[in-house]
Amino acid sequence: MPIVNRLSLPQQKLSGTVVLEPSKSISNRALVIRSLCKEPFEIHRLSSSDDTDALIAMLASTEEVLYSGHAGSSYRFMVARACLGDREVTIDASEQLRRRPIGPLVKALQALGADITYLNKEGFPPLKVKPVKGLGKKVNEVTLQAGISSQYLTALLLIAPMLPKGLTVHLTGEPVSASYIQMTLAMMEYFGVPHQWTDNTIRVEHGGYKARDYSVEGDWSSASYLYSMAALAESAEISIEGLKTDSIQGDVVTKDIYAQLGVETTITENGIHIQKKGIKEKLKEFKYDFSRCPDIAQTVMVTLAGLGIKGVLSGLQTLRIKESDRIMAMYTELERVKTKLLVKEEADNLTVIVVGKAKWKDRAKFNTYEDHRMAMAFVPLGCIHPVIIKDPDVVSKSYPGFWKDIESIGIKIEKQKIK
Repeated sequence: MPIVNRLSLPQQKLSGTVVLEPSKSISNRALVIRSLCKEPFEIHRLSSSDDTDALIAMLASTEEVLYSGHAGSSYRFMVARACLGDREVTIDASEQLRRRPIGPLVKALQALGADITYLNKEGFPPLKVKPVKGLGKKVNEVTLQAGISSQYLTALLLIAPMLPKGLTVHLTGEPVSASYIQMTLAMMEYFGVPHQWTDNTIRVEHGGYKARDYSVEGDWSSASYLYSMAALAESAEISIEGLKTDSIQGDVVTKDIYAQLGVETTITENGIHIQKKGIKEKLKEFKYDFSRCPDIAQTVMVTLAGLGIKGVLSGLQTLRIKESDRIMAMYTELERVKTKLLVKEEADNLTVIVVGKAKWKDRAKFNTYEDHRMAMAFVPLGCIHPVIIKDPDVVSKSYPGFWKDIESIGIKIEKQKIK
């Protein structure tokens, strides 16, 4: 029988210190850059997430078949990296990741001269990649649709300085998750690779990375769940170590979003301290464009449902092609607590409207869809009423220490078997 986690907050208070785990997004970029450096360097505070472990294993492997599991960013980064490798490899993934598109990245790499073959359905993993000498020598400009996934662009940018003529990428449409692109470029700058970004064109010149030791920040996406718990608990004072408020992560806006939702942030010597202050004036409607920070949108939806505040969240078009269709998943699971999600879908934008306050007669049992963010986003409702999270181990994809951390600040976790 499957194991679920039953969550509650018996003391109605959250307090304690969490040493937040390092960012997997930063860790994965640093690993690819190190693999392209002539000299080794130390990466301090590397993420222990499943996604990062998958990338470490693929980069170190001498096997013919590389396996990414559920790790989407690791898969996409590895496809580009393998084009500069020294042998032919097959890059495979879980059934879940096999359903997520890879076509735009493959098309761009093929335009540069890459030898990549689809082994199953065109546009999707698995792939066979054969290294090509002089990749990008004849053609060093590509056009990429910017409104699908920032990971395609990051994969190209990470290998750009290794190409004999550098790389020029022309973007069509508005970039989604632009903060992740800026994260990539900031890290490349740190390792000695400049860029020019003019209008919709990014240019990276030829030239290798310079080895420098690197320390990975705490993960702001993970911090969003602690903010949500603080907003919904009766009382909360939590110290979070490892975070930087001048972070290169787009999800640093979590502190600004939750300032509107009654959670105050103060900077400390080792990170930040968050405290529930309550919303000073009645907030009738919350509006925010999440196009730069889509990974925290689910967390905010649940917070709004718990507080009973109407929310208008735009810029969510990428959530359809994540680990799950997060729009449909949120629609289905919020209904369990009598909260409606109204969806407005346009060509270049997706907006959801959260309506209603969470209510239930019995314990809500939330499905997680093999999606780590679905599991963690619904946990804060346990600060109001006991909830059950199915498939709790899925959080290891990005935040392996999640259950231990929330237990340390007052959340009661009871493992149960269900039929």
